[in-house]
Amino acid sequence: MTLWTHKKQFTIAMLFSVGLLMGCNVSANNTQTAAQEKKIKTDLESKVKQLEVKSVKKMTYGDLYEVVLSNNDIIYTNANTDFTLIGHMINNKDMSDMTQTRLDELNVVDFKTLPLNQSFSLVKGAGKRQIIVFEDPNCGYCKLFRKTLEQMDNLTIHTFAIDILGADSTVKAKQLLCAKDPAHAWDEWMLHKTLPKNQGDCDTSNLAKNNILAEQLGITGTPTIIFENGKRIPGAASKEDIEQILNEIK
Repeated sequence: MTLWTHKKQFTIAMLFSVGLLMGCNVSANNTQTAAQEKKIKTDLESKVKQLEVKSVKKMTYGDLYEVVLSNNDIIYTNANTDFTLIGHMINNKDMSDMTQTRLDELNVVDFKTLPLNQSFSLVKGAGKRQIIVFEDPNCGYCKLFRKTLEQMDNLTIHTFAIDILGADSTVKAKQLLCAKDPAHAWDEWMLHKTLPKNQGDCDTSNLAKNNILAEQLGITGTPTIIFENGKRIPGAASKEDIEQILNEIK
């Protein structure tokens, strides 16, 4: 065996050993980080009783941790949970909104997996473009948004009725769902304040299912709009904003 062969084997052995050590260090660091993140979750939920933490993630900025809440809102804290930062973090290098970028990632929805059989659909024109809307019948911004939708064409609107604004919303939602044409009845109510004449005593089980779905998606306000590319917009978006996102979808 030549000296070169001995050196080669020694070098490979050394590299292998270093690799194992590095792997052990990375593994140990990952374990410590996971333990710390779990501790932060426990600490925050014990300090603020109504807080429900979905995930905790160590950031690359000092001793800062990103905390995602059950409704997909983001707050920030340190390892000892000495403080809570609420608001958007801006990258001073390019003035990009880091929090909004992360929120957009968290709020992406797989359009194809949503149970459209729990919604009712209004087809405008050819209806080749699609959106999903979560609305409450007593939501003022939803009524404003319906006026915007009235101006649009070649659009299918799948409406998931929910009743998050109180008992009267439940009564109205059931009446609208029990109409002969719920999609038309919903528009009549939202745009012209005309309710169908029924007792709301048909099968309205989709209302409860939609409330559960909205909670699972982290929807806490209406209207909430979901597009085929997974993007979501909370609130009464303008026609221009809707068209811009629809045009992004191929």
